[in-house]
Amino acid sequence: MAIEFELVNQTKKELISFCHLNGNKKRELAGGSAQSALVTWYLLQNQGDEIQFVSDSDSDWPFSNGSKCDLKSYRDVTNELIEELESREILKDIGYLYRDEDDPDTIYIRDIVNVWGK
Repeated sequence: MAIEFELVNQTKKELISFCHLNGNKKRELAGGSAQSALVTWYLLQNQGDEIQFVSDSDSDWPFSNGSKCDLKSYRDVTNELIEELESREILKDIGYLYRDEDDPDTIYIRDIVNVWGK
């Protein structure tokens, strides 16, 4: 199984989870225009913060302090960031790519597209 990533801001105790977006693996993050826009905007808005990608592998913790257990208490800013980029006409939420019939509120993939310059 491929390794999945979150973008973690150790300074502000925030993260971008990508969990309901169409891709959170290395190639998907680099190739997905919505994910790339989220990462770029977040990095530009938080220059100077200690920010790294953290994988779901057990031994991966790139920061000098804390641990993966701390991530449970970090604020997930994914939705706020999508809303901000929508208001700036960079991203657009066009619904769902997938929504589970039995558990639609928990198991879904959003269809977020990059509309900047179109």
